[in-house]
Amino acid sequence: MQHTVTFRHMEPSQQLTDYSIEKLSKLEKYLDSVMDADITFTVEKFRHRTVVVLTADGLKIKAEQESEDMYSSLDLVVDKLEKQIKRHREKIKDYIKQAPPKAPAFHAEPSPGNGEDREPYGDPGDGSHKSLDLPLATMTGDQAMERFTEGELPFHLYIDEADGALRLLRYSGGGLIELVTFHRQAD
Repeated sequence: MQHTVTFRHMEPSQQLTDYSIEKLSKLEKYLDSVMDADITFTVEKFRHRTVVVLTADGLKIKAEQESEDMYSSLDLVVDKLEKQIKRHREKIKDYIKQAPPKAPAFHAEPSPGNGEDREPYGDPGDGSHKSLDLPLATMTGDQAMERFTEGELPFHLYIDEADGALRLLRYSGGGLIELVTFHRQAD
């Protein structure tokens, strides 16, 4: 799996860089997509502080730790990140275990602002096409997952607060929840 690691504040030794990449690579077994990590090392007297911001699978998590040794603080940060990732995956598993909601019947009534005299998406009166007016909100992945599992629709469309990407949560085969990210196609 590819990953990007960016170091900030101080330039670490090659040995610390290699150790950081090795430790963070162990988190890949919990992730399905490319992992990006921003690592900040700071030293004040005897305090060695490590801050890691990890982005992967639409998840952005941060952990920080301080100790008397940079390697120890990195180990502690990676342990914190692993716990956060596991907790997030458990949340998703709990959502998946819930039975998929029943899709509501869609009505061919015009949405507000669409014009009362126009039949949406089809020949007037043929009943083959329906319209649905849904709000599009900016939220975190956790908020979107919560609304999706509590809602009545078999999908949830939202703008991800972390990166501004348009995302879709939907039930796929076998009752699994699928996350779809939309991106602009190059012209």
